[in-house]
Amino acid sequence: MSQASIQPQTPDPISVKIATDDGYQLAGSEYRPATAESNGNAGTAAAPGHGIGVVINGATGVLRQYYDGLARFLCHQGFTVLTYDFRGIGGSRQHAPGAPVPTMLHWGQRDMDAALSFFIERHPQLLVKGIGHSIGGQLLGVLPDNNRYHGFLNIASQHIYWKNWPLRDRALTAAFFFGVLPLFYKSVGGLPKWVLGAEYLPKQVARDWSRFGRNKAYIADEQGQPLRQGFSDYRGRMRFYAMADDRRFAPPACVRELEKLFSSADTEVRVLHPHDYDMKAIDHFGFFKKSMHQRAWQESADWLAQPA
Repeated sequence: MSQASIQPQTPDPISVKIATDDGYQLAGSEYRPATAESNGNAGTAAAPGHGIGVVINGATGVLRQYYDGLARFLCHQGFTVLTYDFRGIGGSRQHAPGAPVPTMLHWGQRDMDAALSFFIERHPQLLVKGIGHSIGGQLLGVLPDNNRYHGFLNIASQHIYWKNWPLRDRALTAAFFFGVLPLFYKSVGGLPKWVLGAEYLPKQVARDWSRFGRNKAYIADEQGQPLRQGFSDYRGRMRFYAMADDRRFAPPACVRELEKLFSSADTEVRVLHPHDYDMKAIDHFGFFKKSMHQRAWQESADWLAQPA
């Protein structure tokens, strides 16, 4: 009974389309908690997440379906939850003629903005909080008016400048950002699915990922100027989860470096050790698997339910 996969059934999500201001149709899934009338439970309105919405912003090349387990868990706790695919991947390839080619900056500046605006418009009564996995947490710093989020939970989100990795892993990280990514986006026009086991990444998305990792400027515009204002502007509560066994993508040192950029926020970093949750491994992706220990998800729900 301790695993997240063992939980009550929740209503299936509603498929939604989210229009961006530059011509994309993002595919989304909205999870709405059962009402007291529909499930016969008069206490539904008192559920911890009642009155709170959560938008889950995914990792690079990871489809929204990957977050279904956590989304259903939060929904059962009373939260209304939205997941979606960034432009250029999964169900979000549809776009109008003349729409710009996808970039990683567009994911934060336009897609995250469109998803949050869509959710607020649909649920003006809800206090909205966010979850970001990897790049989905990093890009909070370039999201316009990011204080619309009244709290943000970053899970394995990191500052990806290659020198932030521990020395033992730095050579492999440098090879990825300086070698692997440029090789593929220059030769085949993107990053194939088989390289990382995620979705195919369009050329400019892979290019942004590479340049963010190669340069100390990190997230920067096309001229190489760091984009920092949004990081320092965010004033909400933030929790950062770093996985102790995540060596390849988001080691704790990189998570702590990202936390430093949110200088005006009320932040905390928690390092999750697999043995603390009776797990053999968590790594970069394990937190969202349905085999993740329910206690970790419950701790997250409790944090999200706290007042802003």
